[in-house]
Amino acid sequence: MSRRFYWLLHFILFIVFSDPVYGQDVKDSIEVSVKPYASLRGHMAVYDNKMQLQENASRIGLELLVKKGGIGFIAGGEIQLNMFKGGTSFNVDGSLSGGFVTVEAAQTQQVFGNRLGYLGIDLEKFGTITIGKQWSVYRDVTSYTDRFNVFGARASATFIGGTDGGETGTGRADQSVIYRNRLGRFYLGGQLQARGGNNDKFIDGFGFSLQYRIQDGFFAGAAFNRALLSDNLIHKGNTIGIAGQPTYYSLGGKYIGKTFDISVLGVLQKNGDFSPSFYMDPVLGLQNSTMVFSAKGVEVFAKYKLEKFSILGGYNLYVPDIKSAESVSGPYHLEPGFKKNDVIIGLSYHPFDFVQLYSEQRFSMGKTSLGEREKSVFTLGLRIDLSTTFSKKFKL
Repeated sequence: MSRRFYWLLHFILFIVFSDPVYGQDVKDSIEVSVKPYASLRGHMAVYDNKMQLQENASRIGLELLVKKGGIGFIAGGEIQLNMFKGGTSFNVDGSLSGGFVTVEAAQTQQVFGNRLGYLGIDLEKFGTITIGKQWSVYRDVTSYTDRFNVFGARASATFIGGTDGGETGTGRADQSVIYRNRLGRFYLGGQLQARGGNNDKFIDGFGFSLQYRIQDGFFAGAAFNRALLSDNLIHKGNTIGIAGQPTYYSLGGKYIGKTFDISVLGVLQKNGDFSPSFYMDPVLGLQNSTMVFSAKGVEVFAKYKLEKFSILGGYNLYVPDIKSAESVSGPYHLEPGFKKNDVIIGLSYHPFDFVQLYSEQRFSMGKTSLGEREKSVFTLGLRIDLSTTFSKKFKL
């Protein structure tokens, strides 16, 4: 059904845009570009001595550009398509939940869920300004190592607490205003969030990114993000472990070549992630709660490319600052062994354009915040990626 819809949309847009206007002054015309795309993904996962069919963050999107002279107007939207019934997914990018400390999961079992939605202005050499729910400037750098089909991105503090990073502005930032521009070899990004609501701040967060193109395919980058929580929440730090505003730093490098790719990322976050925990009440005994903590993370990604095959490998290490959390939180407790420690290997096969067969294995050696051993998982799946661009000039 999804492929039929795609080709029907392709045919309609081809008819609409099949009569371009040639030989006229750009000042006397408006250029309209439409880019529909789809990425459909699913796999079998084996873990805990059982097998399960899982959705893998399939999505359908549309990008629109209306341009006249040196100024363009942008609109984009992307929805997640949950093709299979089932709530388990090991792809952290697939979360549609939001929130900080209290997780909002209103879209969990819906067939369609909102991933992105934004409007903007393209000022060419002066950069672009976009507003809405969109990829953050922090992820401009943390995406360097987020290139596996299923696993990865667990040590980058992008999708914190099992959310999409929307409220903190680290992932798909909610209600954000973002400026991006390229100046020679430098790529700049600036972001602020304006969510309103119960926050007593004028804005709800801000961030910056800076990338430098060393040579073709070789980049180095750094990013910073700070979420601004309500003072009422910060002042309750002794009950949930918050010692200040959530703050995130990332530093990374990537090389993309014809034969191999490699990327490395280092992350430091303070008061920026949360996890289930427990505490001892003197009257009620052991009680469930949520703990905010600081952490350090490292991610490595490598890919060796053959004609139709690719071999992937990587490592994620995310180590919470347990002592810091305990000293702030009093009776609250995180397990001393709590960390994410994953070795990832994979293989992908491209029989022809648009189609990819993939297999990935995650060997987990870490523990959850409640002291349980994290799951090692094997996946075998299929991915179909489709996209095209239609463009036409309309005479005024």
